[in-house]
Amino acid sequence: MNLQLNLPEETLMLKEMVSKFIDRELIPLEEKLKDRKNSYDLPDKIKFELQSKIRKIGLWAMDAPQDIGGAGLNLLDHCIVIEEAFKCTVGRCLWSSLFFPVLNKLGSNQQKDKYLIPSIKGEFHGAAAYSEPNAAGDLAGIQTTAEKVNNGWVLNGNKCWISHAATANFFLVLTRLKGTERHDGITWFIVDKDNKGFSVGREQGMMHGQSTFELFLNDCFVSNDQILGKPNQGWVAGEEALFRGRLLVSARAVGIAQRCFEMMVKYSKERHTFDKPLSSRQAIQWMIADSATDIHASRLMLYHSAYKAQEGEKIHSELAMLKLFTSEMAGRVVDRAVQVHGAMGLSDETILERCYRDVRPMRIYEGSSEAMRSMVAKNIIKSNH
Repeated sequence: MNLQLNLPEETLMLKEMVSKFIDRELIPLEEKLKDRKNSYDLPDKIKFELQSKIRKIGLWAMDAPQDIGGAGLNLLDHCIVIEEAFKCTVGRCLWSSLFFPVLNKLGSNQQKDKYLIPSIKGEFHGAAAYSEPNAAGDLAGIQTTAEKVNNGWVLNGNKCWISHAATANFFLVLTRLKGTERHDGITWFIVDKDNKGFSVGREQGMMHGQSTFELFLNDCFVSNDQILGKPNQGWVAGEEALFRGRLLVSARAVGIAQRCFEMMVKYSKERHTFDKPLSSRQAIQWMIADSATDIHASRLMLYHSAYKAQEGEKIHSELAMLKLFTSEMAGRVVDRAVQVHGAMGLSDETILERCYRDVRPMRIYEGSSEAMRSMVAKNIIKSNH
């Protein structure tokens, strides 16, 4: 691999364009809409207008290929955009992925025309249903079953922590063929929201404001044309989607940490105690130095991993390291920013308390810190024998 220490010129231009868009369109709204309790609370009218502007600058459906209406960004550029967007609380609810790599990889032309293309156009959206009560970070542990019957399949099981479920028109449901275990039999199905035997359960409110929902499949019959790919073909596609998610979570973490870091430095120079600025205190200086180091290391890990992933390299352990380090890094940086701001950091006078709630879930979803540590350790032990 040829290590690129500098970002490509096109990527730098993209970064600058997104940064200017954030400063011009989103930061003023963040000031104007201070009464929002969560980053994901945004009036529908304003959200629609902003999404229209995002379309005009060519960054709608970033991860979808250009030939089906997306921006066609590579993984590195996608991470750059997400990093910039998540510096602002308004940007955190605008760039939800409308593109499903699983659907694009396994779907038939008919399925893509019916579900994928309209999603990219913004006509409606779907939701991905991975997690279950006893298998949240362990895809191979899912218990939702698919049983072959005449002219189709019968699905049974429960899903939980499913984002966007309340407004989704269809769901990509991860199942296992009845009678199989672990990695064997993993299969994807498309389930329409009004499919008989399928229902959306109770809302599960989350601390960062993006609600999730339970899903129930009780003798849910789907026709043969609702299977994605072939039976037992779902594991690789599902794993790839999870790995991609870890990259994007890390980009979010770096963006939020950078914004809070900048706020911390600025406030430390403005706030005076005992006739001296906070920035003159060694304790504060160490917080600034540690945060700068954390962010720098995280950003290098992120860009390096994104570059290797888009080149097709197998970097399972590195992605686990990345997700582990960046999610915990963001928690440290935001916590220091709150500490430097004192009571102001605890209040809703700044965005810091909201950022605190936004980063805390990152150590859990897309693979908990504990699961990431176990994965890294097991892979190291396995490869050194």
